[in-house]
Amino acid sequence: MKVNSREHLAIYALAALANLLLSIPQYLAVNTALELAVNPKGATASLIAQYGSSNGLVLDFLRSALIFQGVMAALVIGLVGAASSQRSWKWQYPLTGVFVSTYLAYHLGGKFLNALGWIGVLETSGVSVSNVYGDLFWFGLGTAICYLLGILVLRRSYNRLAEARDAHSRSY
Repeated sequence: MKVNSREHLAIYALAALANLLLSIPQYLAVNTALELAVNPKGATASLIAQYGSSNGLVLDFLRSALIFQGVMAALVIGLVGAASSQRSWKWQYPLTGVFVSTYLAYHLGGKFLNALGWIGVLETSGVSVSNVYGDLFWFGLGTAICYLLGILVLRRSYNRLAEARDAHSRSY
């Protein structure tokens, strides 16, 4: 029974890299806003109030990254479980793959829009945002490439599983 461990680890690594690539311009935008005394809202505000702007911001990004990594780990484990299913893997694996790609797209899209929102705050504060926009563009491009590679790895994994299962069923 083949589960394509290498491909599943690659999907997880590409998702983590994509998240990191979008976190960098988001962090830069939020940090610049905090230097201008712009007050954030929500959980970020409470962490900053508790630990100061520098430590609070790092803790907020770390918490966000850990939550993302946990959800992605659970989804990739779901892929492994679907791949190891004996009978109904042909619908379980693609469905779980859709969950992985949908969550990843939703999370990365939200992170991108959040960074754009912070850039808008900077722009209305009179800060030149051309460098921040440039960073967001290049890191966003890297994120999109990682996402597309993840989808291609998912597809290759499905093809390898199908070939292995077909060869196994023909041998009986």
